[in-house]
Amino acid sequence: MIVTILEVRARVLRFLQKFQLVVEPVIKFIVAFAVFRCINNAIGHQTFLMSFPAELLLALLGTFTPSVLLVLLAAAVSLVHIYAASPLLAILVALFMTILYCFIARFSGKYGYVVLAVPILFLLKIPYVVPLILGLVATPMAVIPAACGVIVYRMFVVISDIALADETMGIEDILEMYIDVIDRLVADKQMIITIAVFFVMILVMYLIRKLAIEYVFEISIAVGAIVCILGFLIADLVLQTELNIISMVFGTVGSMLIALVFQFFRLALDYTAVERVQFEDDDYYYYVKAVPKMNLAVPERSVKQISKVDESEYEDVEAGPAEDELYSEEEEQ
Repeated sequence: MIVTILEVRARVLRFLQKFQLVVEPVIKFIVAFAVFRCINNAIGHQTFLMSFPAELLLALLGTFTPSVLLVLLAAAVSLVHIYAASPLLAILVALFMTILYCFIARFSGKYGYVVLAVPILFLLKIPYVVPLILGLVATPMAVIPAACGVIVYRMFVVISDIALADETMGIEDILEMYIDVIDRLVADKQMIITIAVFFVMILVMYLIRKLAIEYVFEISIAVGAIVCILGFLIADLVLQTELNIISMVFGTVGSMLIALVFQFFRLALDYTAVERVQFEDDDYYYYVKAVPKMNLAVPERSVKQISKVDESEYEDVEAGPAEDELYSEEEEQ
């Protein structure tokens, strides 16, 4: 069973490496298409952007752009939708997005996709996948793009709950609307708790995976999931956030399984063949613990082509005298 699983893993990895130039754009296209489809479903007000050809065109643009530019493109599409409903509210949202984009461009780097992944995973009820995977591959600074993704999601939730302004609003009404949006974001306990729990999860997993223990990555995933459940439960009891506990627990368990599958394909270690090596140089004496990777070599299938032999050659051979007859004639002579 284990050999079969390792063989499947080896075949999948070899396929991804062999067709990397094709697989990466396809994945980016799927992610970009999902992003723009979610934006259209959540705050769709501009009809021409909600058409299927427009979504395909935006997804193609996102396929061949870096992650940070894809985030900028998604923000621009969101602003167009909000502007179609309320130009005044779009100004406030643009200010928030500009601040967030500065943080993303400055600190997130290659983790720009996290900002887009968090709102989508929130809609799928499994946003906890993000901190679990970041805890495996990133430093605690990765909480910045994760926090930006949480803020973007909660901001869209607040905007969808507020009655959008029209052009006949007075100055006082506009100020009241802006104050209402800001107050809701600042007082959003669910957003603050989510960012805090995500940060603790990433930090704890980062510290655990630095330990020289067996099954360290699997342990860090399990501990991260426990921290997630306990963090939200404690916050719900203390701050009365009206959290859906059942959805959170099942979402965390599902996210943990996804993180385990991700870790298996990223790095599979064989702890049954651990080696401990000691050596020295001019300055230090080293104690090294070496854990081999599970790399199963999949044999290549070779197809041997058998060419058709010309039938005239066989006819020539059959027409000539047999070797036994030649020998018998020589003996008689």
